[in-house]
Amino acid sequence: MNQLSKALNRNRIGLEYFESPESLLDYLKELFSSDSTIGVGDSKTLEKLGIYDLLRNSNCHFLDKYRPDITKEEKAKLYRDNFSADIFLSGINAITLEGRILNLDGNGSRVAPIIFGPDKVFLITGTNKIVANDEEAIKRIKEIAAPLDAKRLAKKTPCVKTGTCRDCKSSDKICNYYSIIQGQFDSQRIKVLLVEGEYGF
Repeated sequence: MNQLSKALNRNRIGLEYFESPESLLDYLKELFSSDSTIGVGDSKTLEKLGIYDLLRNSNCHFLDKYRPDITKEEKAKLYRDNFSADIFLSGINAITLEGRILNLDGNGSRVAPIIFGPDKVFLITGTNKIVANDEEAIKRIKEIAAPLDAKRLAKKTPCVKTGTCRDCKSSDKICNYYSIIQGQFDSQRIKVLLVEGEYGF
């Protein structure tokens, strides 16, 4: 953990470590004020940790893309509204011991506001996402994160059947946008919240 913290610090990215989901949720509760607008990226990690439920039960203005009655047009507007949110929360696909954060996205609605827009960004991840370097991060994305996410989304891509990315040209593929965060101008904007345990993929 110390190695990762030092590497992120060199890249001007903060790190908070939590031994349990409960301690993470207590930390987040302090951030969710009644006048805050909070957006989220699609994330099984956030879902499993109970963060969406926490947001729904708080007094903040939650840009909830998971409302059962949301229309396609409303969701498209919500994606744009994420750019002006006070806080944006997202999971990640891999974080390296060199202090680099790698993400994959289908339509860009998750990685784009991570990179630019919201005042504060908190990237929430389990320790299962820690890898040694970029090569291992890409391998993790192609062999774990992408196939499982494509299966979850009921995509008709080869990886759903084979369990590994084949760099397909399917119009249904979710491997459209890769991002690597290796630093930031504002050292207070993006912070990694690392939870002990396996969360998401």
